[in-house]
Amino acid sequence: MRPTNEKTNGGMALLLAVFFIGVAVVVTGALMGRIYQQRTAVTHFEDYNAALFGLDAAISRSEAKLEAGEDGSIGMEDWEPVWNERNELVLPDFDSDAISPQRLPSMESVEYAAYAHAWEDDGRDNNGNGLADDASEEGMYTVYAMARSGAAVRRAEAVYKTDNVNAWQNAIFAGPGLSGGLINGSVNAAGSVHMLGDGLLDGAIGLATLGLGGTTRVRNNYTGIPDALLRHIPDPPQTLFEGEIVSTLRATFRSRNGLINLTADSALGDAQAFGNAVKETLDAVFVTGGWIGGGVLPDGDRGEPQNVHSDNGWDELYDLADRVVFPRLSDPFQDAQGRQVARGDTGDPYKHEEYFAEVLVGDPEIPNDGIYTGNITFDTAGAHFYWNATTGEQMSGSLPAVSPPKTDDYVLFNRDRDVLEINGQIYVTGNVNFRGKGSQKSLYYTGRGAILAGGSVQIDSHLLACNGGDPSDLEGSFPVENAIGIMARENIVIGGSLLDLIFRSDIHLMGAFYAGRRVTSLKTAKVAGTIVSNYFDLTLNPPTVYQVPELGRNLPEGMVGDYPIIAATQISWRELGL
Repeated sequence: MRPTNEKTNGGMALLLAVFFIGVAVVVTGALMGRIYQQRTAVTHFEDYNAALFGLDAAISRSEAKLEAGEDGSIGMEDWEPVWNERNELVLPDFDSDAISPQRLPSMESVEYAAYAHAWEDDGRDNNGNGLADDASEEGMYTVYAMARSGAAVRRAEAVYKTDNVNAWQNAIFAGPGLSGGLINGSVNAAGSVHMLGDGLLDGAIGLATLGLGGTTRVRNNYTGIPDALLRHIPDPPQTLFEGEIVSTLRATFRSRNGLINLTADSALGDAQAFGNAVKETLDAVFVTGGWIGGGVLPDGDRGEPQNVHSDNGWDELYDLADRVVFPRLSDPFQDAQGRQVARGDTGDPYKHEEYFAEVLVGDPEIPNDGIYTGNITFDTAGAHFYWNATTGEQMSGSLPAVSPPKTDDYVLFNRDRDVLEINGQIYVTGNVNFRGKGSQKSLYYTGRGAILAGGSVQIDSHLLACNGGDPSDLEGSFPVENAIGIMARENIVIGGSLLDLIFRSDIHLMGAFYAGRRVTSLKTAKVAGTIVSNYFDLTLNPPTVYQVPELGRNLPEGMVGDYPIIAATQISWRELGL
C-alpha cells in the first residue's frame, strides 16, 4: 500500500493537468474564434471590394450601350421601375425573377446589373430646377447599378449626359481640310461649330480668322437673325441657367487639330447678361491645337484667348477622340439607326452614293433608274422645269396637268410662282444651279427631298421654305414640314460672279448643305440650317449660319452622315445605401 501523500500528489497532478488542458482549450478556442472573425472580416472585405468591380462593370457596360443607341440596361431590360413616396427609384433584390444578373468573366463570384433611366420624357423634375422634361434634361440619364459578391451587395448611381455628335448637329462642320487649311476666313455662327482638321500638318492653322476687320463670332442664341429667316423656324429650346429661364442652342465649339486664330474683335460666346431671356455663354469649348492671333495672349504654351465665354472655360482638349469622321459619299451607307445595308448581289455593303442612286432614287427594284444626266438650273428668270425620277418623265418650259403622287421622286419648278416642289431623292450627274435674276431673286421650295449632284452646286438666289407651295405662307415652314438637302460631290458656291457682288444684296438660305470638297462664299449669306464641308473658303464674304436644332432630327432621307454618333459623358457618381 502506497502512502497517503502519494495519493494526494497524484490527485493534485491530475487536477493541474485538467486545469491546464482547460485553459489550453479556452485559449485555443479564443484564438480559433479570433482567426474565424478575422477570416470572416477578410472575406467580407474581399467581397466588398470585388462588388466594386461589379459596379464599375455595370456602369461601363451601360455607358457603352447608351453610346450604341440602346437603352443602357444590363440584365434589367424587362424590369419595370418602382418609385417610393420620396420619388426615389427602388432597386430590386438580386434574387428577383424580374432581373437576370450578369457575371464578371474574370471573377465568377461577382454578379451585376444596371438600369438606365431617361430624364427627358418621364414627366419628372430630375435636376431640381422646377421644370419637368425641359431642354436641360434632353439626353440625360441616371444609371442605377448593383453588384453582389458573396454576402456583399453594393449599389450606385451615375448621371450621364448623352449627345448625338454627328455632322448635322452643328451650324458648321469642317472635315479633314485641304492643303491650304481647314477654314480660311471668319466663322460666324449661332450654334455648334465642329472642326476635325485631320489633314493638317502639326502646327497648321485650322481656323484662320483674317485681319483687315475679319472677326469670328460664335453665339449660343439667335441674336441678330433676320426676320426673313426667324419666322420660318421653331423657337430654340429653353433651360434654367443661373436662375433664369433662357433659350439656348446648346452650342459647343470643337477643334480636333489645328490652331485657332482669333482677332482682337473675335469672340466665342458672350458674357452672360441677365434679363434678356437668352443664354450667351457657349455650353463647352474643346480645342487641342491651341490659340493664336491678336485676340490671344502668348503664355509659352497653348495661348490664352481673351474673348472665349464658355461654361467649361477655354483650356479643355478635344473630347471625342477619333469617334467622329467626315461623312463621305464613298463611305458605307448607314441608315438612321447606324446600320449598314448589304447588296443583294455581292453581300458587300452599299456605299452611300450607290445606295442613294440605286435604291432611294426611282424604283428600288431597278438599279440606276431615275438618274438625271446633265445639269439642272432652277432660274427665277428662266422656264418651268419638271423631272420625275420614278417615271422618267421630263418637261422643260411646261408642267404636268396633274401633280405627281407623293410616292414618286420628283422636282417641279413653277416659274410663274418661283416655287420648287421637291419630293424624295433626286440624283443629277452634273451640276445644279439656283439662280435669281434682276429684282426677283427669291426662290421658294415646298416639300421634303434631297438632291445629290455629281458635280458642283451654285446658289445665287434666296432659297426659302414655304408651306403648301404658297410663298405667302412661311410661318413655321422649316424644317419639319419642308426641308431640302443639297449634296455636291465636288463644291458648293454661294453667290454668283464677282460682278454680281457689286449690284446684288445678301441672300437668305435654309436647308442642309454638304460639299465633298469645298464651300466657297462669294456673297454674304444668312443661312438657317447646317453646312458640312471638307474645306471652307470664307475669305471674301463669310456667311452667318444659324443652326436649327430640329433639322438634325428631320433631315430628308438620303443625306450622307445622317446616323447617330452618341457620346456619353459622366456628370456624377455616388454610392447608394442599402
